[in-house]
Amino acid sequence: MIDGEVVAAIEEERLTRRKHTGKLPLLAMRACLETAHCGAGDVDLFAFGEQGGSGKHRDPSITVDAWSIVLQAALGLAAPPRTRVKLFDHHLCHALSAYALSGYDEALVFTADGFGDGISGYVIEVRGRRLEILEQIAVPDSLGGLYQTALPLLGFGAHDEFKMMGLAPYGNPSTYRQAYASAYWLEAEGRYQLNRSVLQRHLAELGPPRRPDEGFSARDCDLAAAAQEALEDIAFHVLRYHSGATGARNLCAAGGVMQNCALNGRLARSGLFERIFVQPAAGDCGLALGAACLGHLQHGGAGAHAIAPQSHVFLGRPIPEEHALAAQLRRWDGLLSFRRCDEIAQTAAQLLAAGQVLGWVQGRSEFGPRALGNRSILADPRDAANKDRINAMVKKREAFRPFAPAVRSEDADRYFELPEGVDCSFMTVVVPVRQEFQPVLGAVTHVDGTARVQVVKRGHNALFWQLLEAFGGLTGVPVLLNTSFNNNHEPIVDSVDDAVTCFLTTGLDALAIGPFLVSKAELSPQRVLALQPVLGDGGSLATGWAQTADGNLEQFYVLLDAYRQISISSAAYQMLAAGTSVAQDGGLAAGLADELLALWEQRAIHLRPASFIPPSAP
Repeated sequence: MIDGEVVAAIEEERLTRRKHTGKLPLLAMRACLETAHCGAGDVDLFAFGEQGGSGKHRDPSITVDAWSIVLQAALGLAAPPRTRVKLFDHHLCHALSAYALSGYDEALVFTADGFGDGISGYVIEVRGRRLEILEQIAVPDSLGGLYQTALPLLGFGAHDEFKMMGLAPYGNPSTYRQAYASAYWLEAEGRYQLNRSVLQRHLAELGPPRRPDEGFSARDCDLAAAAQEALEDIAFHVLRYHSGATGARNLCAAGGVMQNCALNGRLARSGLFERIFVQPAAGDCGLALGAACLGHLQHGGAGAHAIAPQSHVFLGRPIPEEHALAAQLRRWDGLLSFRRCDEIAQTAAQLLAAGQVLGWVQGRSEFGPRALGNRSILADPRDAANKDRINAMVKKREAFRPFAPAVRSEDADRYFELPEGVDCSFMTVVVPVRQEFQPVLGAVTHVDGTARVQVVKRGHNALFWQLLEAFGGLTGVPVLLNTSFNNNHEPIVDSVDDAVTCFLTTGLDALAIGPFLVSKAELSPQRVLALQPVLGDGGSLATGWAQTADGNLEQFYVLLDAYRQISISSAAYQMLAAGTSVAQDGGLAAGLADELLALWEQRAIHLRPASFIPPSAP
């Protein structure tokens, strides 16, 4: 943040290529400095959104002194910057990430997540710089914790709350309404209490967990629906009381729970508030925004610049200028070809109208969990079959999960029932698709007739707006299916090489990056084996001996990373251990190439052209 304006933001996972990495964000710090054209010595304050001890991905030993030493070593400072390091409360950072960037003069602020710095949420009244904490929500009463309770029974894991939200509209909440109702009590003045152990006992009586390879039963759908209903019931109880008690007409919200766009959509349509701003990076990555806001206000005092309202999330690294971009694409010669297009939006629109599915990479990457037109996979929203097609060939995810539509701001109200007073630019709100257009928008209309819409304003993303206009001119429907550019094993792509990797290892038809349209060649064994194998972040190799059924010993080889243990062949082990490409002929080459390609598709390894230069390690 420079003079009250956020100028650069990126998550560490985009650079390590490891989802939900718990590493200290050293690569991200360097990337922000580079993007903002600053040196570490130019920084007045390093602000962190956690005081330590109980937050996710935080080590309680990371104190101000420890951070100072880390920063000195990682950023090449002459001395530890102790007086320039501040640690701020987790939920205050969530609160400021929403309020300070909303542009509102006054608001009720609601934060809710699993936990952080010993609590799970705040209700705060803010007017100007006067902040009053009205309610502190204890960890045992965590709304995030309540929502997570059913995840294991549904076969979901950590960070899969959004999947349960997508499953909920398929179910009937009344089936397990009483099970959830027995686990919480609504009290006076917007207070409530949870008893998750009661809920866990009820869930234990519902049979074994769904296996990850199984389909979803009526039980699973009904359970997801009941969890969603309970979350909304409690959140409305809290906010209905405090909106009346304070008279606040504006709501600002953040924290992982507030990434539940179905809840946000219901709030937006409720009339409780005239205006609602949900921080687009509502999860813990948004703590950085709140810490920067708090640091700016404290460091600058009464004379601090006003904080600029958030109008977009294009805060990450840009793609290179045209000549450098072309040079990076040429490194993949033999695996892809590309041509320059004078009108890339028009060319892409023609391909989309013809039924192709494209990767679309332009400008600076988005900060937060949503791809909003700069690191996106795009398709025709009219053909309902596109939903299953993209799930199968690219995302490789559960078939029930919906895709989101992007629409020009000029056309949004025609296709969607947009609530007043809510900015729908960030895919934070679910809205109804107008009934007459639900059959037209078959690939982006969820089973309950809703969509997590993105309204695209020309002034915020001119090229993406032009693409929507061009597609509308060809089809009569200025709407596109827009989902994040990644497969299910990786974060959203960030760099040119990330995009090329995802393009080569999925069924995408083409890639539009900058002014270039990229096509791919067949991944033959010779081409795969000519690439250089690289272990993923945190990856390692191991070997050992195991006893076979006949009592003999047999050597085995495994690839290890933070989440998996994958058995590999001796040939793959040797190639990965050497870290060099090989040239082999015959069946062995084909088998090894298939194995390496499968590992690459899972992002267990990376395959790079020989000239690839990795980001510098911290």
